[in-house]
Amino acid sequence: MTSRSRVPAAAPDSGRSLPGRRLLRWAWIAVAAIPVAFMAGMVIGEGLLALQGYDSGDPLPPGVIVSAAGPALLLILAPELAAAVLGFRARGRGEASGIIPAVIGIVAAAFTLITNTLPLLLRLG
Repeated sequence: MTSRSRVPAAAPDSGRSLPGRRLLRWAWIAVAAIPVAFMAGMVIGEGLLALQGYDSGDPLPPGVIVSAAGPALLLILAPELAAAVLGFRARGRGEASGIIPAVIGIVAAAFTLITNTLPLLLRLG
């Protein structure tokens, strides 16, 4: 004879996990860091141009553009991609609202890449 114990009913919020909420919080922190990273990236890009002896209004060789814009773009894209990754991870762990910071991060990253690389590609083409 086996005795069966009753399993208590699940709490209404039982689908949400602590790691999911933590990931969602970090995703929103990454979204909040996007404007800060943008400003820092612009300052670093201009500083790297100045260190190479160029002004932002001068016609620039492609190598100078890549060496100044590369680190700046990485800095700008870091919180955008982090928001996307963390938002999707939070959604995968039960936080349905994780899609919001993920979409914000993807749209911001796409906008950053298009606005920073399209002028260079049009000039070279």
